[in-house]
Amino acid sequence: MAERRPSLAYRSLDAQVVAGRGEQAALIDSRGPVTYAELLHDSAVIAGALTHLGVREGDQVAVEVPRGRHQVISVLALARLGALPHGVATTRLVGSPPAFVRGTEEPVPWEVLIQAGRTDPAMARPSDTDAYEAKLVSAYEDIFATLTAGGTID
Repeated sequence: MAERRPSLAYRSLDAQVVAGRGEQAALIDSRGPVTYAELLHDSAVIAGALTHLGVREGDQVAVEVPRGRHQVISVLALARLGALPHGVATTRLVGSPPAFVRGTEEPVPWEVLIQAGRTDPAMARPSDTDAYEAKLVSAYEDIFATLTAGGTID
């Protein structure tokens, strides 16, 4: 039996930091650069907060966030959990800065997610199914192709 390769979230961030790219810019947007280490930290923190809010592997979460750091962090956080960034879902990350919204519940602001997630950041899943990885790459090819290659999103 062939050993599964590491998850897309791991290959996109964790492996890049381990390879020495932690201080390299992973993303540059209108607010400036974000290093691989910062992107890893922020996506793990948001993933941890989402876990505490009940987001689980296989859940669909709409990402209605403008292009830039918040969108990338949101997508990577969901990938760490095995949740699907999906265009139509009752659970959403929406706005800039984003807020977590589930149905008619009160929105949870980004800053609260950051603070809450710091207590228990989420590790990247060990591996993904081929179908899950294909869905992520199909929806966010620019993010995953750039980061797994050790490049910079701009």
